[in-house]
Amino acid sequence: MASSAAEDLLSIGLIEKDSNGDVLWTWCYPSVSEVERNAVLRKCGLQTGAHHHHNTDGAGDTRQISFVFSRFQRNWFYTNTTEVFEADHLCRVKQFALVLRARDFNPEKYETLCRILSKTYCKTGSTTAIVDLYLSVVTRGSCSTEENGTFLIKDFEQKKAFANANIKVIINTFKLETILIYTALILKKRVVVYHHRLDCLLSFLRVLPAFVWHRQNWDILYPYVDLNPEELDDLKMSTTYAAGFLDATIEARSDLYDVFVNLAAMEITVAAHAKDSFMMTKIHKDIALAMNDNVNVGNCKQNEGTSTSFEIFINFFAV
Repeated sequence: MASSAAEDLLSIGLIEKDSNGDVLWTWCYPSVSEVERNAVLRKCGLQTGAHHHHNTDGAGDTRQISFVFSRFQRNWFYTNTTEVFEADHLCRVKQFALVLRARDFNPEKYETLCRILSKTYCKTGSTTAIVDLYLSVVTRGSCSTEENGTFLIKDFEQKKAFANANIKVIINTFKLETILIYTALILKKRVVVYHHRLDCLLSFLRVLPAFVWHRQNWDILYPYVDLNPEELDDLKMSTTYAAGFLDATIEARSDLYDVFVNLAAMEITVAAHAKDSFMMTKIHKDIALAMNDNVNVGNCKQNEGTSTSFEIFINFFAV
């Protein structure tokens, strides 16, 4: 277990916003490249004007998304943002983002670890304290704290992270048009998703690989991409992907996708150059109808308490 943790967990870092509003990478262990730092800095929500990190509800209230996951240069970046209060041991720091770089997709595992490390940093103000916990996870697969309990790698199996996928919500949203998403993933095409809310984007993107459950490949995901040359170049190195954007102008970049999902408007568009691959036959229609039928069956069985929506749909897509 410890060796697996050592293989997956690559580095830890801190980005801090001081009382003057300056945002800087202040520390990392063992290292994070400059290009990786810049990519994470754009997404951490601490920079002035990083309003996309705030979601607005119907009542007009805003709340910051504290945990974000993204993928860049074949690695996963998990970022947890924390407000600093007067009782904390971090003078002149108003907010900080703790960043974990890892090889594996497991948001629940790294969110738990991020929060333990962040609370420890608030209490101690010491990078030595958090690097000790980090190294404990890398070498032993666990770490213990007096106030925040014990973190165990073995409690977070990767298949559980994969299984945290509500396919039913997607089918209920797009109905028969879900077949376009399914076909794109089966054919290993490029899917781009837009939404102005980051939480909606992340929760939607993480479900998509479950449509091709037999592949067990969540590395097709780029759930949070900025329209930045370095990030787009990195994305274009993959021939198949599901990528998420907060910038609505991505719709005009048909060179980056075969299927465009406007999640905010609940619309799916097939790019002109890809239409031949998406000619709908009777088989496609039968699959679309079967998916929708499974939604109804899933609702009934859940009401009866006999099965979960995930079990029903994984059985369907595994066929």
